[in-house]
Amino acid sequence: MRKAMLVLAILAVAAFASDPRLTVLGGDARLLVNDYLENWAYPGTIGDYQFVTGGSDTAEDVSDGWFGMVKDFGETTFGVTVNHNDYMHEVLYSPGGWGAILSIDYNKDYNVNEVYQTDMTIGLDWGTDVALFGNYTDLAIGVMYDSQKEDIEGENPYLTTLGLGASVRGHQDGFFNLFPIISAGFTQYADGDDELEATMSDIMIDFGAGHNMKIAEKTNLVAGAFVGVESISYGGDGNEDVDSDMNIYIPTLRGGVEQEVSHWLTFRAGATSRTVYHSKGDDSDMTTSYETYFGLGLKWNNFTLDGTIGEGFLHDGPYMVGGNGNGFLSTVAATYTF
Repeated sequence: MRKAMLVLAILAVAAFASDPRLTVLGGDARLLVNDYLENWAYPGTIGDYQFVTGGSDTAEDVSDGWFGMVKDFGETTFGVTVNHNDYMHEVLYSPGGWGAILSIDYNKDYNVNEVYQTDMTIGLDWGTDVALFGNYTDLAIGVMYDSQKEDIEGENPYLTTLGLGASVRGHQDGFFNLFPIISAGFTQYADGDDELEATMSDIMIDFGAGHNMKIAEKTNLVAGAFVGVESISYGGDGNEDVDSDMNIYIPTLRGGVEQEVSHWLTFRAGATSRTVYHSKGDDSDMTTSYETYFGLGLKWNNFTLDGTIGEGFLHDGPYMVGGNGNGFLSTVAATYTF
């Protein structure tokens, strides 16, 4: 049930960290400006970029990498991606003034139980800019539907997912030039078979501010701080007497620094931190998670090669003979901009 549990349920229009540069700089495309990766958070920016890109992970990862191309044809911009975020194929379109991304995937194969499983996903994200906050505001709206079924006689288990999301991002003057950033998502799950069904509803909203500007001639700082609340409720015959969940994010911090070492080399370092207060029935707890990332960017004219530096390489050094667990760059993306 891999796709249904992707966090599209929480922020349907926020892009995943499928690019090495995005990963190191906090993993949230809402914090990127003047960068083609913001297309997937705010499709209204599609017409601003033309590029060819491809990414790949190490052999130890489950991802097979992805490829994408976006090109302007007169006053209309078209694009396609293959295997973006490790499962979706996309069509990008912008006639000017707004943009949209149609995502489609379909699979039918044997699963671990050696029975046929069909899996169909379709999504649509739309975006434009409006006069709402500051100089202008990016607006994005997304919807996703996923259906998974197994061909088991007399049972026919299934999981369906419907996700809706929206996000706005204001562009302001000052240190927090991205303010406010407000995103909300709703997801409804239905999991069951011919005799029993369990449902789950997930509602989340977060509010934050971001910075993406140079703090020195050769130093760029990307940072964002968010607070949010998530409510999860359960229903159906399969969830009798199950308590609802509440998560309060206080706060989530994301960001990174890009330091230009020379005209062709950029060093990056970033981190994410999330503190969550969780309650379920009479129980509650608070946890904090923290991750750090390092990466490099190589640039020749319009061509860039970005990569994340593998933790194994940093902690233990490289293998001298054989092996691939301690490779230098764990993910790599090559991009050419027109």
